[in-house]
Amino acid sequence: MTRLAPELRPASEAEVEGGLNALFLRYGWYPVKTDAGQVTRGGRTRKRGHIESGFPDMTYLLALPGTGLCLAALVETKTEKGKLRPSQVEMHRKLQQQYGLTPHVVRDAAEAMNLIQQARHLVGVLKAQVTP
Repeated sequence: MTRLAPELRPASEAEVEGGLNALFLRYGWYPVKTDAGQVTRGGRTRKRGHIESGFPDMTYLLALPGTGLCLAALVETKTEKGKLRPSQVEMHRKLQQQYGLTPHVVRDAAEAMNLIQQARHLVGVLKAQVTP
């Protein structure tokens, strides 16, 4: 089977995630890779951690200066054509309904920049409310 050179094929999910991590880091976010996935080794599947299956791939944290608190963005990384698995759809629904949290499906840098800009705006609003 002939493989295309990296610049001629669509980016893999791992490549998309790597690019998103670099972008979030550039803007001061701390990336946390979740362990919700399954790992297949030696023909068997086993859990890697304690987070429920379907939880978003990444949680990005942005400090709220002077508070000891942070903003968090739950990000499900997908390729341009990638689709959510049923467990992901269910977990996203659960996070929204039970906790008011909205996981973001991010496929490229433009979508990531939109989240980063929303957070910057929110930080500005919070600073204005706290500053006497």
